[in-house]
Amino acid sequence: MKIACNYCGAWHDLDDTCAGRTIRCTDCGKSFVAPTDLALTGQRHLLASFPVASLVLLHYITAGAFSVMYLNLLHERMPRLRRDDPSATVALGLCFVPLFNLYWFAFSLHRLCVRINEQRRYAGLEDKAPAWLAIPVGVLFACGLTATFFTTAGFFIWGSVGAVALPIFAGMVQHSVNDLCERQAVPMPAPVL
Repeated sequence: MKIACNYCGAWHDLDDTCAGRTIRCTDCGKSFVAPTDLALTGQRHLLASFPVASLVLLHYITAGAFSVMYLNLLHERMPRLRRDDPSATVALGLCFVPLFNLYWFAFSLHRLCVRINEQRRYAGLEDKAPAWLAIPVGVLFACGLTATFFTTAGFFIWGSVGAVALPIFAGMVQHSVNDLCERQAVPMPAPVL
């Protein structure tokens, strides 16, 4: 199987016995886990296109509830390649567990981007889901939520995340999903013999 390093993007040819094992990249020297046999069997995602403008509009109409639910439900539409890849029920349910949700929100958004980018790599596309933005959005959300108990500035932080950062993040994620679905729908030209 061909797999790209999670850190530097260098491609490696690995035999099927490496599935699920920790691999050291020969280019950057960092370790990453090769996908399990689910990726090898060709299990594909069930992601579907959805208009980015509609997602952002529904985010504002529902005060952010739609985008949080929608993003967490996307976990169900992708194959589980790791033991800790959440299902939609787990991803959404743990967002409502007090104190644990301060960690979970960032983890869930980051893992979603990682999983979408894996599907993009399997399709031969570049990474586009903003994994780099998931952690800051999750941390700001947690800080704003925590600060609301101590000061009114917390409402400003939490409101800023909900009004600016989260819809931008959700739009970028959906754009990467739409691009993946669009590119996979286009038939590849037949090879010339």
